[in-house]
Amino acid sequence: MGSRPPFIWTAVLVALVLQAMILSSYSSAGPPSLLVVPGNLHIKESFRGATVTVSAEVPKGAGAVVELKGPVEEDHLLRKGRRGGLWMSVGEVTVHEAPSTYLLLTTPDLPPDEEGGPQWGYKALERRIRFEGSLPKQGSEALFDQFVKLKESEGLYGVLPSSLRLVGTSGDSSTVEGQFRLPGNIAPGSYRLVLSVINSGKLVEQQSAELAIDMQGLPGILFALALRHALLYGVIAVLVALATGFLMGFLFKGKGAH
Repeated sequence: MGSRPPFIWTAVLVALVLQAMILSSYSSAGPPSLLVVPGNLHIKESFRGATVTVSAEVPKGAGAVVELKGPVEEDHLLRKGRRGGLWMSVGEVTVHEAPSTYLLLTTPDLPPDEEGGPQWGYKALERRIRFEGSLPKQGSEALFDQFVKLKESEGLYGVLPSSLRLVGTSGDSSTVEGQFRLPGNIAPGSYRLVLSVINSGKLVEQQSAELAIDMQGLPGILFALALRHALLYGVIAVLVALATGFLMGFLFKGKGAH
């Protein structure tokens, strides 16, 4: 066989070099990554809430959304209304498919809510949550607004636009970072963080991570007791309340005697 012309070997070498450069660019960009610090929280006697830091590596130029979603639970709420000019309870409402906690962090280039757009924010929650029971005349939309305000007052719901900031760029990747505060009344459970990468208003990729919250020490003992031995827990709670009332009465009576 005759030897191949030199220009063929040159063309093959150029093709290999170009292929290596393309593969290298893909590997440098890499898939999006989500890091949560701390990944585990322990509720103890002195727990007053905690600050959690999230960081994500996304393709350069893309926007990012991070959602914290607590376990889905069924809420039973008393709806307030006017009767004879007075505010009072007018019925019970059951809330279905609502996460116990919902926090939203976005990069500055993304709106916190977008009608008909990517599935994040309160509008996405509103399409998912259902209400049953004593609904107001205005319908479930007004009830949803009241429900969100209640959760926000407890520190369990929140929308934090522009809270993800750019902290570094390397090659075709950018690193964004943000923080959110969990309140002292956060419930134990498994919490899911979802990173959504947005490009030109479209969802292009997602990744999730877990945040585990448990109870330890005396709160853990009381929580396990209430969960596994509800009757005994109720009896102990009544005895503690009686003892506290007796002690307070004794102290105030003692002060009044002087």
